[in-house]
Amino acid sequence: MSDSLVVCEVDPELREKLRKFRFRKETDNAAIIMKVDKDRQMVVLEEEFQNISPDELKMELPERQPRLQAGTTDDVCRE
Repeated sequence: MSDSLVVCEVDPELREKLRKFRFRKETDNAAIIMKVDKDRQMVVLEEEFQNISPDELKMELPERQPRLQAGTTDDVCRE
């Protein structure tokens, strides 16, 4: 019994955007929101945010639709 598992691919444009996002020089909060395109069976970019707080980002995410998130935060430890 041999069943094949179908796995979603990552859109090549999104892959490049994520690579640039990972190595970006800016220090502000940023996020990339991704979703799965069921028709193409591919993870695609939904929206990109710059200078957004975690609370604002939470408000942007839909309540009942699954999304993937990549994000950076500017955490500064002050004593």
